[in-house]
Amino acid sequence: MAPHERRADLIRTALRVFARRPPGDVTPEEVAEAADVSRALVYRYFPNMAELRRAALEQAMSELMSRLAPPDDLPPAEQLRVALRTFVDFADSYAPSYAALLNGGSVISTEETEAQIEQVRDGVRTLILERVGVTEPSPRLLLALRCWVSAVETAVMSWLRERQMTRDELADWLLDQLTAMLLTAGGSQEERELLAAHTG
Repeated sequence: MAPHERRADLIRTALRVFARRPPGDVTPEEVAEAADVSRALVYRYFPNMAELRRAALEQAMSELMSRLAPPDDLPPAEQLRVALRTFVDFADSYAPSYAALLNGGSVISTEETEAQIEQVRDGVRTLILERVGVTEPSPRLLLALRCWVSAVETAVMSWLRERQMTRDELADWLLDQLTAMLLTAGGSQEERELLAAHTG
């Protein structure tokens, strides 16, 4: 393999391992065994596990954002429903990593990882505003969106532990919460009318 291909393969392998075990518990030996390479080769590309975790997180966040944007030929509410189902599926496929990333005391939760996660949160808020046609959101609407994104993260965390509803039921419930929060955010009449037209 060319160096860039080997590096990419190690990142993909790490993501597969992180889908089974919390990243903070994974050792270089586990990644090497899963990739069928030597431990020394892992260290050649990643001098420590923190660097490998950072690269894997960056790849996962990039993958998530590329998948979150739903087809724009659907009604806005359906676009959001598709995006929510995609997010739940993503969290499910990386369940141990998802839980670890949102745990502030986790060994993999650092200022850098938090910044990467915040970029995804910003991307989600921007996507919602674009799909409902709001170009200059009020401070109240922005606050409502921040609170909703936080609620999504918490709800998905609980769902991964308990699974008391289906994925689609969870996505529909989260969409209902979003609609309610947006319509009661308290922005201008024009903003409320625009939101009602696109989320109902």
